[in-house]
Amino acid sequence: MLTQYTNQYRQTQVMTSSRVQVVVLLYDAAIQSIELARAGIESNDLKEKGRFLGRAISIIGELNSVLDFEQGGEIARSLRRLYEYMLNELVTANVRNDVRHLDGPLRCLTTLREGWREIATQETSMAGVR
Repeated sequence: MLTQYTNQYRQTQVMTSSRVQVVVLLYDAAIQSIELARAGIESNDLKEKGRFLGRAISIIGELNSVLDFEQGGEIARSLRRLYEYMLNELVTANVRNDVRHLDGPLRCLTTLREGWREIATQETSMAGVR
């Protein structure tokens, strides 16, 4: 029952968010998934490790697939390289069952999330000025 309400809340949150806020939510979900995958590896829970690594891989894959190289230029190309690095590390963490391969993607996602969160804050501030 709680899961149903949580899912409804998340769906409402996404539907009422700006594009930038959705990106922040995706980064949050990917970070949380990697942290849960780490716990799965550390506790030797292969099912949970696979579940959460799969979720993180899906999120990063989606972020990668929607990059706009025409408008984004070099930033989009840099993000593509970063996303591909993270995907490779997550797959390696899964295959080797090694938490050390989660550290780089986690740092990258946390840094990117902070940048996007700052943009979302500025976007919200600008909306209040109008």
